[in-house]
Amino acid sequence: MQMMKVGLLVLCACAAVPAPASAQQMQWTDKGFVSANVGVQVGSHDLNGTQTFTLYDEPATLTAVQKVGSGPLFDLGGGYRVWSNVLVGVAYSWSSSNSDAAIAGSIPDPVFFDRPRAVTATASDLTHTENALHLDATWMMPVTDKIDVGFSAGPTIFFVKQEHVTALPVTEPGPTVGTPTLAKDSKTSVGVNFGVDVNYLLGTVMGKPWGVGGLARYSWGSVTLDGVSEKMTVGGFQLAAGARMRF
Repeated sequence: MQMMKVGLLVLCACAAVPAPASAQQMQWTDKGFVSANVGVQVGSHDLNGTQTFTLYDEPATLTAVQKVGSGPLFDLGGGYRVWSNVLVGVAYSWSSSNSDAAIAGSIPDPVFFDRPRAVTATASDLTHTENALHLDATWMMPVTDKIDVGFSAGPTIFFVKQEHVTALPVTEPGPTVGTPTLAKDSKTSVGVNFGVDVNYLLGTVMGKPWGVGGLARYSWGSVTLDGVSEKMTVGGFQLAAGARMRF
C-alpha cells in the first residue's frame, strides 16, 4: 500500500504540471506510435504462507515469509489515434526477480505428546515473473513540435509465475531439516495502471519520425496462490526509457 501511495502521488504530480497555452491548443496529428523501453520495476511485495498438516498424530505448522523485490523491466507498446488527441493502445511489459523465503516450523515430537519443536530453514532464489498487458486510453499533449507528453490509464491483465514453499521434509532424530519442497504457480489477474510518457523527437528515419522517451507507470493487482494463506500484490512503479516511432 505504501508503494501504491507513492506511485500515485508521483503520477499525480506529473499530471498537475500546467501545460503552456500554446501546447493546450496544439493538435497531435500523427496516426499513432510504437515504443520500446528498458528499465526497472521498483517496490516490494510480501508473500506469507502458513500450512498445517498432521505428523505423529499431532498438528504441525509451517510458515514461509518471502519478500518479492524489484527487478528489470522490458516494455513494448503502441497506440492509434481515434479522436482528437485521444489514442487507444496496448503495451506488454515483463519483469522478473529472485528472493529468499525464511521458513519457520513447529514439529511434534515422535515420542512425547504435546512437545512441539521449533525448526527453521531458508529457501533461496525463488523466482517471480510478471507478464502484463496494459490496455490504455492515452491523451497525447504536444508541448512543442518536438516534445509531447502522453497521459494513460486503463486495465492491466497480469500473468504471474511464482515459486513458493509447500513443504519442509524432516527426519529423526533431531529433527533434521531437509531441502524445502517448492511449487511454481501460474495465475492470471486483472488490475489497473496509470502512466506518463514523455517523448522527444530527434529526426526521421525512412520517412518516419523517431525519437527517445521516458516512461513512468504504476500498475496494481493481486493474485491468490495455491496453498498460500494471503493474497499477493503484483505490479508496482515502473521507470523505463527507450525509443519511439510515430506513423
